Formats: sequence, structure tokens, C-alpha cells
Amino acid sequence: MSKQEARKITIIEELLAGRFTNKQAAELLDLSVRQVQRMKAEASANGVISILHKNRGRKPANALDPEVAEKICRIYQTELSGYNFCHATDVLAEDKDIFVSVSTVSRYLRASGIRSPKAKRRPKKHRSRNARERECEMIQMDASSFDWLGNGSYLHLHGAVDDATGRILALHFEKEETFEGYCELMFQMNQNGHLPREIYTDGRTVFVYNSKKKKELTLEEELAGKVEKQTNFARALKELNILLIIARSAQAKGGIERLWETLQDRLAKDMQRKGISSIEQANDFLKHYIPYYNRKFAVQAASPEKAYLPKQDMSALQLIFAKHVTRKIDSGLSFSFENHKYRLPAKVENIKVPASPHDTITVATSKHIGMQVLYKGLVIKPELLKTQPKESIVQIPQQDNSLNSLPAQPKIKPKNKSPWFAYSEIFYSKSRSRDDISAAELSR
Repeated sequence: MSKQEARKITIIEELLAGRFTNKQAAELLDLSVRQVQRMKAEASANGVISILHKNRGRKPANALDPEVAEKICRIYQTELSGYNFCHATDVLAEDKDIFVSVSTVSRYLRASGIRSPKAKRRPKKHRSRNARERECEMIQMDASSFDWLGNGSYLHLHGAVDDATGRILALHFEKEETFEGYCELMFQMNQNGHLPREIYTDGRTVFVYNSKKKKELTLEEELAGKVEKQTNFARALKELNILLIIARSAQAKGGIERLWETLQDRLAKDMQRKGISSIEQANDFLKHYIPYYNRKFAVQAASPEKAYLPKQDMSALQLIFAKHVTRKIDSGLSFSFENHKYRLPAKVENIKVPASPHDTITVATSKHIGMQVLYKGLVIKPELLKTQPKESIVQIPQQDNSLNSLPAQPKIKPKNKSPWFAYSEIFYSKSRSRDDISAAELSR
């Protein structure tokens, strides 16, 4: 019996003894006078215990079957060890057809002595900012190194998340954090029509050169008015009119940092449970995982208005997000690139190529477009020049004529006519005194 039930029984007993009026008892029990009168009549007829709830001691109709509760604990200990309770509840519903709430799973697991592996940590102090109001007005972009496959291969997961809704816009696995990995994010977002207006990221060299090791500008770039040399990714964003914002701390882009915390706990376990063991399988799995994640965790933006940029032609976008380097055309209207010689064709789609010696061209390379040349608004496929290797001088091996040849004659040195050349070593010996030198030696 609870304290509240014991208090109710005491008040009704005092009411039956005449120490309280119906109005006083109603005020103490926070009930109406009419309800107190019914309780008084019930207690007089069947005893004071009869005023308590009739379902006391009975099993609730919506109580979980003990066999199901035991099955949940057994599955968690054998198959889902290390999963947090919320993730375990999702897996039970998806794979085992056990539909229970997170609180139910938590209650039975805790009763069995199992604690959640996800510890609660006090957040670090930092100044918060308001999320953007429109969807895709700004995205946060980053990469996370983790043992995603559970086999010791620390892959880098490149990701982009919307700042207003928390929706994942793109994910891609690479062996390292690379320029190509971030380009794949841009291609995915463009394919789905989700090109953003602003990108918020850290100060990786993919996005911006280190100020301490800033690359020097060429003379042409200085004359063109450029202030600082841009990376290929920053240059591509500028061509698309996308603003690049560099974060000064991890807390500043907390949205994608929280995404990594969730994915490292959930995505890694899901891929291991599905038997995914290669980077190709992992990238295919992401195509189905992104919609699942967004249905579960994405929220509504403050404003219903969308801020997407227009969708770009994929071939043009791949050309923009290629690696661009400059070369000079020589007098033969050719240029060198990666130890090979190329020349520009005379015409491109019946348009004469206005090439001149010493002109500057831009060479764009990527795995999607191969190698293209950008020159005065034209996109040109260069022609490879086949250069012949220099002929080597063939050395004829000398025949061994030692058996037929005469013995070598000693070389005779020409006689030196200097008067000092005739003096012997004895003449200069320190062991001889001046008196030992004969007149004949002096007269030579």
C-alpha cells in the first residue's frame, strides 16, 4: 500500500467516525463532495479497504509477456552487445519484429543488470549560434577517420549535413581524406538537386592553404589582381557562387560533429551486422542508409522556403571540380604534362583553335573527364605526341687478342732537360752530410 492510499483510508476512517465533514474530507482528498459521499457509502457497506482501486494486484492488460522480455535480454547479450538502448530498439523492430518502446527495453535491460554503453558527458562550454532558417542555405562538411568496417582498416567517411534540418545530404567513403572525396559529395548533392549556397568546414588544405605555408602567386595572378592563391576546391566553389566559410573550432560546426558521434555508434555496427567488408560495398550501403537516417533524425526547418541552387549539368560540374594547372604553349604549339608531350588540335567542332606560342592554357584532370584543356572558352581534348627515344650508341665488344699479340713494351718517358731532373735521391738524402758529396756529383 502506498502512502497516498494509506492517507485516503485514514481520512475516510475519520469521516466515518464523525471527526470530518464531507466538505472537509473533499478538500483534503481534492475531490468533489459527491464523490466523497460515494466513498463513504462504499466504506460503510464493504469496509474501508473497498475504496481503493479494484485493479490493485492484478497484471496490467498491456504488460509485456515475460517470454518476450527474456528474449529481448537474451538477444541483446548475444547479438547486440555494445549497442545503445535506442539503437537496440530499432534493430529489434527491423530484424526481430519485436515492437517495443525505448523505455521498455531500457527498463528490462537495467533490471537484468545491463547498463547503456553510451555514457553521458558534460558538454564543453562554447557560444551557440542559431541554425539557418532555410533548408540548404548552409551545409556543414567534414570527414571522419574510424574503423567503420571493424577489420582495422581506418576509412575516411566524407559527409555533408544540412544546417537547418540536420538531414544528411551526401556520404562517401575513401581510404584517405582527399579532394576527390569532397568532390563526390558535390556530385551527389547536385544529382539530388541539393547544391547549397554556403559551405561551413574546417581549415583543411583541401579547402584553404595554410597561412604559414601559403603558396606564392605567379606574376600573371598578381597582375590579374588575385590576393591569395586558391585551392582547386575553393576555386570550383567560387565558380559556382558558393560561399566557403572556415570554422575556427570543432564546436562551431557542431552539427556534423554530432553526426559523426551517431554514425560511429550506429552505422559501423549496422555494416558489421550486414556483413559489409569492402569500401565498394560500404558506398553502396550508404545509398539506402541516408534516407533511413533522415526519416528518423531529420527535423523541420524554421522556414518552409528552400534555398537550393539550380542543378548543374553533371559533365560541366565534373570539369569545374577537376584539378586545374597552367601550362605554356611552346613554338611548336605543344606543351608538356607529366613527362608527356601534347599538342592542341587545329580545330574543335569546326572552330579553329586560335593558339599562339607562349600562350597560357589550363589543363584539367580527373578520373571522370580524363584530361581536358581549357583555352579561350574552348574545351579541347589534346593529342598525344609520340616521341621517338634517342638512339643509343652501340658499343662493339673488343676481341681478346692476348694470345696473338706481342708482349707489351715498357713505356719510355721523354728525357727532361731540366738541370735539376738529373739529381738522384741520394743527392737529397738527409743522412748525408755536405762533405760526403763528391765533386763529380756536383759537376753533373
